[in-house]
Amino acid sequence: MRLTNILSGGLMMALAVLPLTSCNDDDAMAIMDSAIYPSSVELNMPENIAQLVYTDDAGTPVLPMIKGETVKLGYTLHPDSITFNDVEWTSLNPDVASVDGDGTITALSGDGAGYTVVQVAPKGSFAGSGINATLKVVVSNEMVKATGVTINTSADEFFVGDTLHLKAVLAPSNSTYKTVKWSVSDESLASVDSKGVLTAKATKAGENNSAITLTATTLDGSNVTATKQIMVRKIVQPEDVTLDQKYAAANGYLCAYNEKYVNIAFTTTPLESTTSQLKWTSSDENIATVDNGKVTFNQKGNFGNVTITATCPATGKSSSVTLHLQSGLFRELYHDKDNYSWYNAAQSGNGTSSSHVWHDGYITVTTYTQNATKQRADLKCWLPNTYIDAGQYPIFAIKMDDVLDKGAKSRAIKFDAVGKGLTSGTEFAPTDASGTWANEFKCSDGSHVFVYNFNTISMRKGDKMPTNEVVNFTTMGLKYADMDGLTKQTQYNVYWIQTFKTVDDVKKYLDSEGLTYEQKK
Repeated sequence: MRLTNILSGGLMMALAVLPLTSCNDDDAMAIMDSAIYPSSVELNMPENIAQLVYTDDAGTPVLPMIKGETVKLGYTLHPDSITFNDVEWTSLNPDVASVDGDGTITALSGDGAGYTVVQVAPKGSFAGSGINATLKVVVSNEMVKATGVTINTSADEFFVGDTLHLKAVLAPSNSTYKTVKWSVSDESLASVDSKGVLTAKATKAGENNSAITLTATTLDGSNVTATKQIMVRKIVQPEDVTLDQKYAAANGYLCAYNEKYVNIAFTTTPLESTTSQLKWTSSDENIATVDNGKVTFNQKGNFGNVTITATCPATGKSSSVTLHLQSGLFRELYHDKDNYSWYNAAQSGNGTSSSHVWHDGYITVTTYTQNATKQRADLKCWLPNTYIDAGQYPIFAIKMDDVLDKGAKSRAIKFDAVGKGLTSGTEFAPTDASGTWANEFKCSDGSHVFVYNFNTISMRKGDKMPTNEVVNFTTMGLKYADMDGLTKQTQYNVYWIQTFKTVDDVKKYLDSEGLTYEQKK
């Protein structure tokens, strides 16, 4: 194994005073002028030692050693034709580990946290040139053997010709040795090197997919192993592709920017095609980008149509779907546990804290103690930007539980936001008095729908919300506070948060959910 530190700029033109055989100054200068100086130096070590070297969090190569252990390192100076090849070995902390003039490191003391840095550099004043190679050495007073190993990979399958980087995590975390010996069940299908780089070579004859088994074995004598199965796949070029039209604008579907992405389903001919070979393009990356069928919407206020196309490079055949990212449409339905934007505002007080739990289709929020007789748990939109278009979607509605149904005597639910018009730059923020809802529906499932109208909400700045431009709200939420009469923490559910064109559209949506409702306001 070789570790290198190369000085930028190549050859150095400085050197310590050199022993010369001639007393003539002109002869001495001629020798120095014709000398070839080192440009880099490498550390060399036996493979059985090299396999123990790991990389720490800072990206530094580290050699673990046990007190009393010795390791002999070598070096190589470049280029091969250098005139002077003497080096100096040094240890930054010789109390932890020393190094002699032959590159032999002796581990002297350490508790697992003690370390030194061993350096080899050209000898004499030339050592100050910055040309050197270093190795961090961590010394432990005694071996801590591994009791378990876990193999982590970025994928469970890969294709012939590709590489996959493996990582072994040893338990306990303070195990002296951090690396393992890698092996693979069938070396005709894949190979793995000492650093855990797995290379796919082939599949079995007549097969498009072949399984291999990886094994990681500890190097500390504990003989602890772990195995993991990886699938090697043969590349099969797609000849044709068809994109699903579920989200097509032509079918009336409107995409909401807060949902961040949609996955376009597709089929290929042949069915077993290697789908990573498809070339995906977006007609307008200001609106959305695409990667292997996943369309990700921008968060910068650009809306409109975008056409997504998948092309088969081998045949040139392609398929497209046109999506429409709708200005002002916000749709939070809580069906993706890894991607939802409204939840509790993470408040705390009087020894309690607010929290939430996701369920498919709703979240459950736990309040915190505002004071001896009141609870509170505000809701917040955690997107950095929320785009509201009062001309297109002036109705903001939230379906949730009301704590009045849970014993509260009163409560406040007020819309709160701060933003600017994308075109005018005018600032908008609702007044405290105007943040209350315009309509309320009590639904047959016990929930309530609170409806806010952007066309009637008064603003501290900018009067009313404009109907001719999009407003970018960098802060948006609901103050759900002053839950009077509640002396302990309680919970409430939030089912969805959406914008609509009219209040009648809210009613139609409740109808589509199979609910009956009573309009209370």
